[in-house]
Parts: sequence; structure tokens; C-alpha cells
Amino acid sequence: MPFEILLTCSQPRRYIRRVRRALLVAAAAVAVAGCSSSPPPSPPQPGTLVAGTAAITVNDKDLGRFESVQCKPAGTITTISTGDDNSGTTAVVSNSDGLEAQLVSIRDLGGFTGSYNQGLGGQAKVTLTGNTYTITGTADGFNTDAPSFVANGTFTIKVAC
Repeated sequence: MPFEILLTCSQPRRYIRRVRRALLVAAAAVAVAGCSSSPPPSPPQPGTLVAGTAAITVNDKDLGRFESVQCKPAGTITTISTGDDNSGTTAVVSNSDGLEAQLVSIRDLGGFTGSYNQGLGGQAKVTLTGNTYTITGTADGFNTDAPSFVANGTFTIKVAC
């Protein structure tokens, strides 16, 4: 024990046992309190995702959750990337005059590769709820099973930074 209790011989043994029992109960309570786990994280608010994840839909195909997400702010511009160089998305969002998508690039997702560039056709809209960006719009590109033919695609990219 880290501390000693000095008792004289004149104190009854029952008293000594009670003191020892009380100390053991106190030590057990401290040990349990020190080992208790923190409460689980609260679920994200409606319309948002867990930070570091994305949900993507291309041409009405739900492509599921992505765990590979990078958000790189630089002044009023945020570059958001999902997936990898072969299959994923890159979006450049500006917040200098409200939220605007300046660029959206889709790389081989749902059988589609294409892009949206502000001012060059197509359309894109950005909203922000909590830490979750939702970028929706249309892109010009091609279907990967027929790369010689121009195709338009629709997208919804939901990303939590």
C-alpha cells in the first residue's frame, strides 16, 4: 500500500478491519473512475457527414462512402480531393463572394470521367452545412466504356472537411 495506517494496540480489531475495507473500496472506486471510457462521439447533425468522409453520386449511381478525403484551404479557396489519382474527385471551392464551385473534376467514377469549369458550360452549386460541403451539378466528359463520344454527367459530391 502506498500509505500506512498507524493504529495502536488499544484499538479494536473490528475498527482496523473497517478502516482497511473503506480504503480498499476507495482505491477500487479510484481505479474504476480512472479506467472509465469517454462518452461515444455524437452522431453528425442531419445533412452532414463524419469529418474525413465523402459520399458521391455520379449519373444517379450512388458510389457509396469514401474515406480518402483531403481539404486544403488557401485564403478564400479550398481544394477538396477524394479517392486517388486514378479514381476520385477534385473540387475547387471559393468563398470570396459566397460559395462557388470554380472547378469539379471526376476521374473514372461510376463509369464517367469529366469536369465542370466555371464559365465554360455546365453548372455547379455549393452549399455548406456544418463542416460538410455539398457540390451538385453537371459535367462534360465521356463514359469510360465509350471514350470517343462526348457525354454529359450529373454529380453530387458530399464531403466533410
